[in-house]
Amino acid sequence: MFMKGNKDKTTVIHRFLNGTYTVDEAYAFLEESNDPVNKDIIEEAAFSVWEESQFLEKTGDPLNKEYKEEAYTILKDIEKKKKRSLKPLFLVAGSIAAAIAVIFSFFRLYEGVSRQDIYYECIETTYGERKDITLPDGSMVTLNSCSRLRYPAKFTQQAREVMLQGEAFFDVARDPDRQFVVTAGQFCVKVLGTAFNIKSYYNDEITSVKVDRGKVQIEMPEATMRLSAQERVEVNSLRGTIKKHQDLYETAGWRKGCLYFDATPIQDVARELEREYNCSIVFQEGQEFDNLISGEHDNQSLESVLQSLEYISGIKYNKDNYHILLYK
Repeated sequence: MFMKGNKDKTTVIHRFLNGTYTVDEAYAFLEESNDPVNKDIIEEAAFSVWEESQFLEKTGDPLNKEYKEEAYTILKDIEKKKKRSLKPLFLVAGSIAAAIAVIFSFFRLYEGVSRQDIYYECIETTYGERKDITLPDGSMVTLNSCSRLRYPAKFTQQAREVMLQGEAFFDVARDPDRQFVVTAGQFCVKVLGTAFNIKSYYNDEITSVKVDRGKVQIEMPEATMRLSAQERVEVNSLRGTIKKHQDLYETAGWRKGCLYFDATPIQDVARELEREYNCSIVFQEGQEFDNLISGEHDNQSLESVLQSLEYISGIKYNKDNYHILLYK
């Protein structure tokens, strides 16, 4: 259901027409859009959104102009119908739906035309590979193995936004007027100028953000928090837990070939070894592996890491070239 007050209803409807709604708001909107009680509120919100569109940058696209003119015609028609007290409800609802469709299409069209002017770079790494990247604003990024960074060839005047899959260390050039925003899985990290590491592989149980210097703001579906230097937040997607704590180990030691585990699930350890050494690791069927691994390994061979793993956890291994079986 919509929120109780008319002001709250107007806000939700306005957000829906602009495409900034939540899932719950979308369901509520669709459920109540034909309710006669909300008719006037929806119409007023539709007019408000249309009026705002007049201030958007003109694209010169003929189809863009056609959509705007059509929206204006339909909205004017709705305004006339508001003065006719005995008009059948289904006609009013139909006009509202048509206006919503046109306005929705207009904003999507405008958004699409705007984005067409932006060219995106996409940098990827494979197994055991790392890459150093200089972004358009001078920020430096080191991309870890099996990762992907997408960013515009030129940042806009309003924001600096990039998208990450995998792991990367960011050394962000300070710009008080433009936030630097990294979207990585469930993380949205916002800074002005600082250095931090994001680890967000889609198949890992644990994802994390660690700050090297300065401060960052992290927004997640479950929480929003701020981190200072030498602080880390870890999200366990399997257990649904969030842990924030101090971490005095070197940030992004992987840049120097160091592997660092802190109560890391053995499955995540195996995936990291696969990415680092380009190997394949499987677990013996019929056996349970719930070990949490802690330890640091500096520039060691795969064989040495497996031996250390066996020593601290009791998990044995059978290695055939780059195919490894872990068993108990």
